[in-house]
Amino acid sequence: LLTVAVLASLVCMSLGQVTGEPCTFFKGEFYSYDDVAQCFYSIRIDETFKAQTLDTVRKMLELYTFLDIANHSPDPHLPVQVDMFAGLQAIEERPYVFDMDFHSDMRDLFDQLYDAHTQYYLPTCYQNVQIRQPFAPIGFGDTVEDYKITISPFFPEDMLEYYDSIDVNITEYVGMEILEIDGVSPFDYFLKYANNSVGMAKDLGTRFNFALTVPEPRNDVQLIQYGYWQQREHRNPFPKQPTVYYKLQSPEGDVVEVGFPWTFKALADYSGVDSFMEDYYSGPSFAHPSKLAEDLASVQEELRIGGPTKPSVEKSFMDIPAGGKAEAVIQEHKKKLLREHFPHVRNAEDEMTFELLVNTTHLTFWALNDNQTLVMFLDSMAPDSGGPTGYYAGLKEGFEIAAERGLTRLIIDLTNNGGGNICIGRTLLAFLQQEGWAGQGQNWGPEDLSLSPLAEDLINTAAATGVTNTLWSPAYYDNMTEYHIANDDTSYLLPGVPHIRGGKLRNYTRLVHLDSCGGFGYMIEPAVVFPPENVMILTHGFCGSTCALFANHMALYDNVNTVAVGGIPQQPEMQYTAFPGGQVLETGSLMSMLVELGKNVTIAAPGTALDPVPRRLPTTATYRFCAREIYPSSDASPPRPPQQTNPMEYSFQQAQHHIYNDELTALYPMYA
Repeated sequence: LLTVAVLASLVCMSLGQVTGEPCTFFKGEFYSYDDVAQCFYSIRIDETFKAQTLDTVRKMLELYTFLDIANHSPDPHLPVQVDMFAGLQAIEERPYVFDMDFHSDMRDLFDQLYDAHTQYYLPTCYQNVQIRQPFAPIGFGDTVEDYKITISPFFPEDMLEYYDSIDVNITEYVGMEILEIDGVSPFDYFLKYANNSVGMAKDLGTRFNFALTVPEPRNDVQLIQYGYWQQREHRNPFPKQPTVYYKLQSPEGDVVEVGFPWTFKALADYSGVDSFMEDYYSGPSFAHPSKLAEDLASVQEELRIGGPTKPSVEKSFMDIPAGGKAEAVIQEHKKKLLREHFPHVRNAEDEMTFELLVNTTHLTFWALNDNQTLVMFLDSMAPDSGGPTGYYAGLKEGFEIAAERGLTRLIIDLTNNGGGNICIGRTLLAFLQQEGWAGQGQNWGPEDLSLSPLAEDLINTAAATGVTNTLWSPAYYDNMTEYHIANDDTSYLLPGVPHIRGGKLRNYTRLVHLDSCGGFGYMIEPAVVFPPENVMILTHGFCGSTCALFANHMALYDNVNTVAVGGIPQQPEMQYTAFPGGQVLETGSLMSMLVELGKNVTIAAPGTALDPVPRRLPTTATYRFCAREIYPSSDASPPRPPQQTNPMEYSFQQAQHHIYNDELTALYPMYA
C-alpha cells in the first residue's frame, strides 16, 4: 500500500496537463484539478447574463406549484423552509467575479428544495468534464455505533485502466472500512453531504443512501449507479479541494492513510476558451422555427401520453463490461461474502442464487428459491414498450410463468426507479388492480395547478385560441366525475380555490385529473392475480415521479405492503417514495408551450415592458420545475381530499417496514 504523499504524487504526475490556452481538452483524456479549475474560473461574470437569468427564473417560479408551501413545510418529517424569491434576491445582491460561482449558487438554492423535479443545471460546458473519486462507498448497520462505511468492489473499467497505467492497484482497498475521510468520521461526513449537496429527495434517509452507492438488484448483469458523492455531475458541486484523504482499516486490522485526487475526464474536445464558450451560449438554433416545431412536437407527444418519456432522474452507470477486470473484481468479492454469510452451505455462490425468468431492458422477473415468490424488478417508468421483447411483452410473460409455477407472492422492487411516463405507471396500475383489489377501477388521482397572473393568462389564452395541448389548456383534463372538460370552459381552472400554503394565500385550480391515461392496462389480462396482501413494494427510498405515483397509489388505494431499505441507522421513519410532485416541465418544454400559446420567449433585457412571460436563458443553463401537484387518496368516491389536505410532495409516506443492510445486501441488494 502506498503512502499518502507517494500516491498523490503519482496520480498528479500522470494526469494530462494543459500546456497552452486554458480549456484545451481532448475527449477521453484525464486532467488535473488545477487544469479544470483554471478553465472554469477563466470565465468572468457577465452582469447582463446574470440579470437576464434571474429575471427569467423569477418569472418561471410563478408557475411552480410548490412555491408557497416550500417556505414552510407542513410536515416535520420533510423539513423544507426555502423562500425562493429571497434566495434569488440574495444572489442578485451578491458580487461575483466568476460565472461558475453564480451558476453554482443558483443550483445550490434549488437543491435546498430537495426535489428532483425542481433543479437548476449549470451551462453545458461545465458539465462536459466527468469528475470522480475512484472509490464507491457503501454503508451498512442498524445502529450508529455499529454502522460501517466501506470501500466497495465497484469500479468503472476506465478508472481501473487509468490507475493500472500508473501502477496503482486500487482494488487492494476493497472491503476496507473508512475510519476517517478528510479528518471526519465517515458517517458525519456523508450525512453532511446528504444534507447540503443531495437535492433529489426530502427524506434524509433517502439522500443518505444515494450520497453513497446503491447497486441495482440484478444477478445477471452489473448495473452500478454512481453515488451522488463519488461522481460530481450536473446536480452536484465542484470539489472544494483537489484531494480526498482517507484513513482506512483492513479486515485484518491494519490501518493505512491514503490520499486520492479527484480525477477529471474530458467528455468533449475543446481547443481553448473560445471553443469552450461555444457550449456556454444559448445558440441561435433554439430560436429557429424548425427547432421550436421539433420541441413542440416532442412536448405534444409527452402530453398525449401523460408525461415525459424520460425518467425524472436519469441514471449514470459505471461502465462495467462483461468479462472485464471490473466485473471480475465484483464477482470475486461476491463469492467471498457469500461463503462468509452462508458457511454451512456448500458452494454458496452457486446455491444461493435466483432464477431469471424474463429479461428486458428495464423489466426483469426472478423466482426465489422458496418456490412461492415472484420478484418483479422495474428500474424505470420509461421502458421500451414495443416489440416482442419489449416491456409489455415481458410483463405479460412474467405473469404467465408465475401462473404456470403456482407462485403466490409478488415483490415489486423499484430500486433506483426515477420515474418516466405517467401513463405507463397508470397502465401498470390497471394491469395489477384486479378483482378483490380495493382500488380496482380507480386509476387516477386528484390534482391541481397553482394560479398566478401568468398562469391565468395562459389558461385564458389557451381557451380563446383553441390550443388544447398545454398544461394550461382546460381540454387537457377531466373533472372529478371523469367528465371531459371542454377547452373553452375555464370554470374548472379559474378563478380557483384559495389555499394557505407556507403562510401565503394563493388560489389553486379546482381538482382535475389527466384525461384518458393508462386505459391500455385494462386490455392486458394478467395470467395470475396476486391479492394485495401478498404484494410488497420495496425501494431504497428513491422511487420518484411516476414511480412514486404508482407506489403511493398501490399503498393508499390498495393497501399493499411497503418496505424501505437502508437509510439512517436508528431512525425507523423512512419514506418508500420520493418527489411524487405531479408533472415536471423542462426548460425546452416550457418554452415550446409558451410559443404555442403565442408568447414571445426571445432573449430580452430584464424586466422588458413588465412582461410576465419567462424568456429564453442567454446561456445553456437549464431549469426544471413541478407545474402540477397530486394529492393523497381519501375515502370519498370520487377521491376528493379535504381542502386542508397537503399535496403528496409534502405528505410523509412512511414505509410499513424498514430494514437495514448488512455488508452483503448493501453490495448485492437482491439478497435482501
